[in-house]
Amino acid sequence: MASKKSPNLIFRKSYDALALNSAFFGFYAHSGFSLGLKEIGFQPAAIAGSSSGALIGSLIAAGLPPEEITRFILTLKKSDFWDGNLFSQILKPFRKGLKNYSGLLSGKKIRALLEPYIGGKDISDMPTRMGIAVSNLTKGIRELKTEGNIIDMILASMTFPILFEIPNFQGEEFLDGGVADAEPIKEFILDPSIKRIVVHDIENRKPVSDKILLRAFDSCVSVISSETKDLKELLAKKYGKKIIRVVTNTPYLHPNKMENGRLALELGRRSAHFMKDQILGKS
Repeated sequence: MASKKSPNLIFRKSYDALALNSAFFGFYAHSGFSLGLKEIGFQPAAIAGSSSGALIGSLIAAGLPPEEITRFILTLKKSDFWDGNLFSQILKPFRKGLKNYSGLLSGKKIRALLEPYIGGKDISDMPTRMGIAVSNLTKGIRELKTEGNIIDMILASMTFPILFEIPNFQGEEFLDGGVADAEPIKEFILDPSIKRIVVHDIENRKPVSDKILLRAFDSCVSVISSETKDLKELLAKKYGKKIIRVVTNTPYLHPNKMENGRLALELGRRSAHFMKDQILGKS
């Protein structure tokens, strides 16, 4: 009697991904969260980030130890990234011409800070797969960049309106990735190899501005973020993906108020430990 042939089964291994959201001065909490992830034993197979999340995510993807990332972040001073002084900033629109003026900071100092770590690298060179969310003004779309000069794309993703000059790379202009996509996870949801997505979401208690234009901008970004978050949840359910959102509430930080950075970093680290079972898939 002929033996029954065993079915040809193909087992595909599934992987975990990490997404770091867009948050003003969120690099403190994100770096602390990366340290907490190492301490609990979580290592993502792919990373995506927007704005400050793009900065920290890229350093993680480049293989920098979280301890080194946190040391780098904690040594930052305003003078390390801020161009000129009040007088030079007032003159800047006249020097560049109102037609060409687009923001306070050029980004040159941030580029110099990142050069020793990831200078000359392409996003595709990273040891861990990396994606950087940008708002492409020239094409009028949101993109997740997986190729291109990594510092260029970090700066593009961090171009907060009015604060940074709008960069032009290879004939295309960019704006902050968080304007269109605060948590870039769509590609992870659609990737068959990714099963679980850990999202670090920073809530920074930003005070409501007394200026109507700033209030309007903040509200627009909030509405877009809320709506796209709901759509991503529906998409994840359709494709059988698990989204684990880890929320860290931090004090509001800005260039003139960085003294709570160490606290924000520690709160990010604690968030990873608090959600350890969910992050590791034990709950």
